[in-house]
Amino acid sequence: MTISSSITNDFTNKLALKVITGLNNFNMKKVKQMTQAAEIAKATYVDIAADINIINELRSNSTIPICVSSISAQTLIKCQKADVQILEIGNYDSFYEQGRLFSSKEIMNISKDTKYSLPNTTLCVTIPHVLRVEEQIELTRDLERIGVDIVQTEGKSTSLSKNGDLSGIIGRAASTCSSTYAISQNSNMPIVSASGISALTAPISFLYGASGIGIGNNIRQLSNITSMVMYIYEIQTAIENNRSNKQDINHSISRSSINCNLSPSKIKVHNKILQ
Repeated sequence: MTISSSITNDFTNKLALKVITGLNNFNMKKVKQMTQAAEIAKATYVDIAADINIINELRSNSTIPICVSSISAQTLIKCQKADVQILEIGNYDSFYEQGRLFSSKEIMNISKDTKYSLPNTTLCVTIPHVLRVEEQIELTRDLERIGVDIVQTEGKSTSLSKNGDLSGIIGRAASTCSSTYAISQNSNMPIVSASGISALTAPISFLYGASGIGIGNNIRQLSNITSMVMYIYEIQTAIENNRSNKQDINHSISRSSINCNLSPSKIKVHNKILQ
């Protein structure tokens, strides 16, 4: 495990919170706003596009740990020379809109190229939500075997769901929380839940086994640093208020009728999850 010392405590205490500026967000003003808000609110780190100019600008104006995201091993390796703390393979949302999907094999190839080139760098890999649960678990185990440090779960593309009511808020987080739970029961790797996470659903992510959460879209929509800081504070407060009221969700899942709706192969995986 090579998780950067600057973020280790938050992951160990299952309190990690990263602010995602966006894989394809090269708007320097917006990125700097979000980064400044994250630093003021004491977020764990920021996740930015793999762009050397943005990295250098943030390095000169901020001390918050930086993660860069890309689907290119070569790009990540180049960015590491700019002294970032975390490399991430992921944030696929914009690619899904183009009909671009990622297979387990492709993710493994990118991960191997990156990890083998930079064995001492913290590497996070996003598990595509388009994979079946069984495939997500298997991919996580394969990534753990090659030394990947953190995995991130995601949900259905938030840009494709515009509901602003309660059901919409929960629905956007349901997929990533479900993947988080399944993976957490089958791996000891730290997990970051991202996609549609809000003050309402952040505590659920931690209850389901996450060590951290990622928030981005809701912050990017805000117009000033003050409102961004207040939004991060709101999520942090929700997490803290729920830490003392943790519940065991295994009992409610095991008693549910979910098995009735699963094929024999899925029942086998489900039963493994509950063991």
